[in-house]
Amino acid sequence: MTILFLILTISSYGQVEKRKNYFPIWTYHQKNINIHGVSVGIGTVKAAPRFTNTNGIKVEIIGAGIAIPLIPQSPVAQDESEFIKLSEEPISEVINGLSISASGTVCDCITNGFNIGLIGNINFQVNGISTSFLGNFSQKHNGIMIALLNEAYYVKGVQAGLFNRSMKLKGIQIGLWNINQKRKLPLINWSFKQDTE
Repeated sequence: MTILFLILTISSYGQVEKRKNYFPIWTYHQKNINIHGVSVGIGTVKAAPRFTNTNGIKVEIIGAGIAIPLIPQSPVAQDESEFIKLSEEPISEVINGLSISASGTVCDCITNGFNIGLIGNINFQVNGISTSFLGNFSQKHNGIMIALLNEAYYVKGVQAGLFNRSMKLKGIQIGLWNINQKRKLPLINWSFKQDTE
């Protein structure tokens, strides 16, 4: 039994693709890489996950955020089962530092730091600050969201904009109209207890 376990472990280890490291600049469109410095590309689309890590600055020359005003419905989960389903999908990218786009980003990614887009941003998770003109959307957000429209399923922190929405808020919403799991209020809304973490 032990020998069989060792054989299976060694054979599965051999199938893991080795990550390549690039410094100081490379494209984030390549799979299974770590970029230490600046990652550059044109847009991001929802496709097969790339498993790309950027430690530094990710620059999208023209991001898919330009199309955010045309989306027919919110990309944010509307209930716990939908959130769990989205959470089971693999994360395509992790950005540790600054993610910046001339128009905005649409990314199955986790950003640890700053996410800045001119029109709008859609991320799986942001730990830090996400800012744009039109809208910020994420499944989880820990930190600050600043835009005309901010929406996330889980929020720990602050949403500041004209319209703010969170299904599970632990923090404060400041805006013309604010919605969370407790209530709907103009100007300021709050909740200091998330039902689940």
